[in-house]
Amino acid sequence: MAQIRRRGPNKYAIIIYLGRDDTGKKLCHSETFYGSRPQAKLRADELELSLKKKYTGSKAGKMTLGEYLDQWLIVTKETYDEGTWAKNAWHVRRLKECVGDFSLHKLSIPEVQQALQGLNNSPRTKRDFFDTLRTAVRQAVVWGLLSNNPLEGLRRPKVPRKEAIVLGRKELYQLLEAAKGYRHYLVIRLLAVSGIRLGEVLGLKWEDVDFDKSTFKIQRSANCRKRILKDEPKNFSSRRTIQLDDETLKELARHKQVERCTNPDNLVFPALDGRPMKESAVRKTMNRALKKAGLEHIKLHGLRHTAGSIKLDAGEGLATVSAFLGHSSTATTAAIYAHAIRGGVSIANYLESDSLSD
Repeated sequence: MAQIRRRGPNKYAIIIYLGRDDTGKKLCHSETFYGSRPQAKLRADELELSLKKKYTGSKAGKMTLGEYLDQWLIVTKETYDEGTWAKNAWHVRRLKECVGDFSLHKLSIPEVQQALQGLNNSPRTKRDFFDTLRTAVRQAVVWGLLSNNPLEGLRRPKVPRKEAIVLGRKELYQLLEAAKGYRHYLVIRLLAVSGIRLGEVLGLKWEDVDFDKSTFKIQRSANCRKRILKDEPKNFSSRRTIQLDDETLKELARHKQVERCTNPDNLVFPALDGRPMKESAVRKTMNRALKKAGLEHIKLHGLRHTAGSIKLDAGEGLATVSAFLGHSSTATTAAIYAHAIRGGVSIANYLESDSLSD
């Protein structure tokens, strides 16, 4: 696998990992390239293909699956966002525990299938491990390390389908009424009204909000654990414009007037130190409001499920709801929200109707 490292203006080091020798020592080929990064990438691909053709079947055949997965992580780091790559890294650590010593060139489906089944994880997590392993081994074929994919017939673990937990009409009204007065009330309201992700709410800047058009744009996301902003949202489809109802718009305008916490990023919902807010802070408000309203527990993400269910049940098309939620495909929307069990005409009507308090 090739690594490209910048050494100066139009100067790059190209490093090709070739496995290990008989003593276990890493084998690498490196060269200095002068030119642009795209040109360096082309040279790296060309060099890698040439070396792998020469090397596959001899010393490269001694590479273990664990060694390969480590290199795959390094090379693909720039192709994933930080959160996804961190998840891949965790998957690789667990995979190495059960299949890391297997020879890359002698992989067999029964061996790998049995090893994955022995992992002490939930069915969903096992499926995620499988997906990461499948992606990595397919890349080995692309890179010329394998002539074909030996795990092509590996059975994907089944995951019991769970219906998304959503709030009903009266429950949603009770929750929002109970949340009023809490510092993070408006965050919870936006989650319920717009169906956006928590990271997208906490990554909002005031320049994203258009009070004249009653809209706001999703252009980035916040990492709620590290409390930093990410330049991009979750995926390309996550970039979208959300229409706001009048009441939520009024609450936003009121919030802008009273918000006294200055922050360098001009965040709509900064923490007291000016950085993006922690997820736990919003979750505490949510739990308190649920308890105050006498409602059963529902996760913050359940408000997103609620928004999707409302729109689907109101008769909006799958593609429209998928775009509204920022899903990468309508298949994702269909799998999660196909039940659409709650009634109502729209989320805004849910919140504005006088009959909600009945």
